[in-house]
Amino acid sequence: PLYFALVLFLQAGLFGTFTALNFFHWFIFWELSLIPAFFLIRLWGGPMRTSAATQFFLYTMAGSVALLLAFLAIFLSTGKYDFIELADMGRNGSLNAALSNELGWKELNSGPLSLIIFSGAFLGFAVKVPLFPFHTWLPSAYAEAPTGTSMLLTGVMSKMGVYGFLRILLPIFPAQMHWISTPLLWLAVISIVFSASAAFAQRDLKRMLAYSSINHLGYCLLGIFAIAKFTGIATASATAKSAALNGVFLQMFNHGLTAATLFWFVGMTEQRSGGLRGLDDFGGLRKVMPVFCGLMGIALFSSLGLPGLNGFISEFLIFRGAFPLATWATALSALGLLLTAVFILTILQRVFNGPLNQSWGKMPDLTLKERIVLLPAIALMFVLGIYPQLVLGVINSTVVRMVRERTF
Repeated sequence: PLYFALVLFLQAGLFGTFTALNFFHWFIFWELSLIPAFFLIRLWGGPMRTSAATQFFLYTMAGSVALLLAFLAIFLSTGKYDFIELADMGRNGSLNAALSNELGWKELNSGPLSLIIFSGAFLGFAVKVPLFPFHTWLPSAYAEAPTGTSMLLTGVMSKMGVYGFLRILLPIFPAQMHWISTPLLWLAVISIVFSASAAFAQRDLKRMLAYSSINHLGYCLLGIFAIAKFTGIATASATAKSAALNGVFLQMFNHGLTAATLFWFVGMTEQRSGGLRGLDDFGGLRKVMPVFCGLMGIALFSSLGLPGLNGFISEFLIFRGAFPLATWATALSALGLLLTAVFILTILQRVFNGPLNQSWGKMPDLTLKERIVLLPAIALMFVLGIYPQLVLGVINSTVVRMVRERTF
């Protein structure tokens, strides 16, 4: 009962975070989601759950404190907490003027001052995504959390940071993001390439998927930072921005679907093997678990970005939009696609293929109930891969309006 009460508590915090438009209310929900997540890891996690939960709490709390201080400074200068009004002020430059008038100190003019306040808000979201080098809490938290909690963390909670970049930083601080867009793009590239390399170096399946999450969310940040770098209003740039934004929105949904499903499969593997989830603990499982391996293979190929599955469409749109806006960063980020393919294929080879480990000769395949529960997730991967308009048709009107009204 306590576990599911905390899950519902976490769900309430997530709903509020994605719907509130006033910073006061939004920040309450933002922090409320942290409390149940900490206890879900700390009470039901693996053997290293204490350190993982503590690290998760300290990192995210530090980011939240910086975020709170930044918005307190904004409120003292403007008297406003409303995201829509602050976005209007950020666009027309009145926010910088208000910060300078109210908080200006000695020779610290509006430019450096607004950049400092932006940095505080940026830190809060960079930790949450996470963006390199603020990512070190994530692998331990995902690996030690119980399966259901890992699915929530990667499927929904990790999107809070990306949502913050889209809802708050990009509209309210467009000039500041443009000023430092080159360092931001470098951080996105490093996050993509480094996390894919780190995933390949792991031998724990949950840690591999954890680093894979950093890699896939790095593509979202690549698209956002590329949009922030290019401020032109030509038709070509508007088309590229629309493609990148559509890709970012779709990637948030696709990654949540695919990553949560993969953690689900790893959890079922742990249940059947007595808690083992090492890359080298298995081998040849497709001989005794053909349905399990086939469905997990579909989810792995979706994560890889195979055409025909949902992961391909969102990554293609991000690269399509980001390439004309930030060519060098997009080209370097393509290395992440190659490295992702390497470690995904390594999982397929080590776990599913090769000689059967006789310890698992009688490991049961998916039950009928498990197949029925998994079917919607697997089916949706195919549906969105073949007909992405199912989601793009909903979000494209918002993207077009954002680009047309120059909300960033």
